[in-house]
Parts: sequence; C-alpha cells; structure tokens
Amino acid sequence: MATFEEHINQARWNLTFLGETNLKSQHYWDWQVTICFYVAVHLVNAHLAKCANLHYRTHEDVKNAINPHNPLSICKVDIGIYLSYAKIEGLSRRARYLCHDDSKNFSQESHFTHDKHFAKAIRKLDTIISYFAKRYQVNFTPISIACTDLSNNDNLKNFSLQNAG
Repeated sequence: MATFEEHINQARWNLTFLGETNLKSQHYWDWQVTICFYVAVHLVNAHLAKCANLHYRTHEDVKNAINPHNPLSICKVDIGIYLSYAKIEGLSRRARYLCHDDSKNFSQESHFTHDKHFAKAIRKLDTIISYFAKRYQVNFTPISIACTDLSNNDNLKNFSLQNAG
C-alpha cells in the first residue's frame, strides 16, 4: 500500500498536472474539477496512512474514516475539511456522470460542469491543502490558475491567479 510520502508526492504530481491543464485551456472544466478531487483523495489518503496506517479502496470508506461525527473514527478531520472533501467529491461526480453534485438531489436532467464549479473546487481544495500542509508540515508549490470566477478576494494560499482582479 502507498505510504504517506507517496500519497503526498502523487498529490503534488496531480497539482502540477492541474496547473498545466489549466494553462493550456480554460475549458474542460469537468476534467479540471476531477483533477482537484484526485489531489484531495491523495491528501486524505496520506492522512489515513500517517494517522493509522489505513488504506481504503472506496470513497465511502475514506469519508467514514475522516468523518468528525463518526465515533469509531481515529482519523477524524475538522468539520470544514470533511465538508470541503465531500463537496469536491460531489463536484467530481457531477463532472464524471452529469448528475447533480448533491447526492441527495435525484434530478433527471443533465448537470454540466462550468467554470463556476471549477472555482468552487479550487476554493475547497485550497482549504484542504492548507489544512494538511500545516498538520504535517509539508510544502506545496503554489499553482497558477486562470478562472474568471476566482479573484484575489478568495484569498487562495496554494493557487496564484493569472486573471487576478
């Protein structure tokens, strides 16, 4: 199973890929949201590996392991981090399956992913990166991102904006 360091390195690799993808095209928001999710997946899995040598194979098991309301979890995270992770997972599900990002919304219409969804994913991912970077004293190089739905008012710590306004 992957180690803490391997998961952190994969998160960094995926962040680099996100920056390169975004630099080449301010389209394909669905893929960029999905990359955000997989950065978060590796950060959370690094936490689980470090915290309790846990290695899960399903997204549901991972969410249960970090859920601050789960009395059996020894790898709880702050509620804000848990909710940020769940939101990115929902946005990624929307991007991959064209369903609503709220798993409780059973709308039959197609739900496409736009720049506003990418902006939400970046905001949530920024929070997650900052949390784990501080908790485990690891560094991440800020990634340059272009998205008109993001601004300097978002106060991102791990992303620099090409279109800052």
